[in-house]
Amino acid sequence: MEDEYKSAKYYDKFLHLFVWRIRKKVLEIVKKNQYKKILDVCCGTGNQLKILKKHGIDGTGIDLSKAMLEIAESGTIKANCYEQDAENINFSDGSFDMTMTTFALHEKSHSSAKTILNEMIRLTKKNGHLIIVDFSIDRNTFFLARKGISFIESHAGDDHYKHYKEYVASNGLDSLLEGSPLKEIEKHYFAFNGVVLKVLQKNKI
Repeated sequence: MEDEYKSAKYYDKFLHLFVWRIRKKVLEIVKKNQYKKILDVCCGTGNQLKILKKHGIDGTGIDLSKAMLEIAESGTIKANCYEQDAENINFSDGSFDMTMTTFALHEKSHSSAKTILNEMIRLTKKNGHLIIVDFSIDRNTFFLARKGISFIESHAGDDHYKHYKEYVASNGLDSLLEGSPLKEIEKHYFAFNGVVLKVLQKNKI
């Protein structure tokens, strides 16, 4: 647990240069759409929620890592997070205007990622939005971005890397979103086209 806490403590510092533009874009989208009830699925250290809270926007997060949640609940700005399984979230249907997740789906098996996505859909009200940020590795991804992301993922653990490779091979988010009641309304690329942010609307029951 102590090692896990130490890793969590330096998690945001390590990722800051990589994700700060994404965090800012999420904030911009949230402000534009004026969501009232927000859920961050697999929220980690709650960094995105803390950024939102700094700008007067409240949100809720869930994660299974006690170490990550300890960091989320520390500091001057504290994120409102709960220890919950993303595949079985304990909130009622349609409880949120917007649900989001960042870099969580690629590290799960396809079936697990699909279950998490379905939970997010269940929890989002009709005509509400989902914001999903994850890797997008295709012919438009710059060579160095592809190699750099693969290198980082290969050092994240055997299962993590295995799931990442399966995610890329199966066409990433597009495969997970196939057949879902979601309409893409906005899309932004980062990291030399290695990362995509999608805003999706739940437009069917």
